[in-house]
Amino acid sequence: MIKQMTITETRKRITSLEDDLSYEDTISITNHGKEVFALLRWDTYESIAETLDILSDQTLFEDLKIGIQQMTDGQLIDFEDFKKGLDV
Repeated sequence: MIKQMTITETRKRITSLEDDLSYEDTISITNHGKEVFALLRWDTYESIAETLDILSDQTLFEDLKIGIQQMTDGQLIDFEDFKKGLDV
């Protein structure tokens, strides 16, 4: 959910926002009514950054599509069985 907050209000509440912000929340920080910043939890930022990395890398994106198709087709392999097949 996107919540709006002014810069002044954000400045006053910055140290308590960690407790108020969930993974899905974003705070739209405004200055004179104009959105100027987005504040979100670090784990949300990392998730977005990783997704953008995958989507911008053609090889990773193709691998993701193959993996999704394999899941859809029920071609899942148990992780323990997979590890047994590795030469480590």
